[in-house]
Amino acid sequence: MSEIEGIYTAYLTGAAGQGMAMFVFRDGKIAGADVAGLTFSGSYQMKDARLIGEVRYRMPAGSVSITGVSFEKISDRIVVPLSLPEAIDPDETYRFDTPIGPLNAKFVKNVAFGHDDAD
Repeated sequence: MSEIEGIYTAYLTGAAGQGMAMFVFRDGKIAGADVAGLTFSGSYQMKDARLIGEVRYRMPAGSVSITGVSFEKISDRIVVPLSLPEAIDPDETYRFDTPIGPLNAKFVKNVAFGHDDAD
C-alpha cells in the first residue's frame, strides 16, 4: 500500500478566497467534497515516489470559485492535473494551476489506510 493512501483535509487558497475540502486517495482513485458542496473525482498513479493524476469537478450555476471565476450556468468539467510527493508534508504549500486560475493547498492527513484500515 502506498504512503499517499488516506483521508486528507485540504486547506485551499485562491485569488478570491479560501476553502476547505476532504480528499480520499486510495487504490489509484481520488474522491472528495468541499464545504460549498462541490464533489471531486479523479485518478492517480505513483511514479518515482510521486503521485501523478488529475481531479475533475464541475462548478454549479450561480457560483464563484475561490480563484475568482463566476459561473452563470453549470460549468463544463474542470480537470486539474496533480503532481504531489508520495509523502505529503502538512507544512508545505502546493500550487496547482487549474484551468480557471491558480490555487494553493495544504494537505493534512487525517487517516492512514493500513492492513486493517484502523491505523
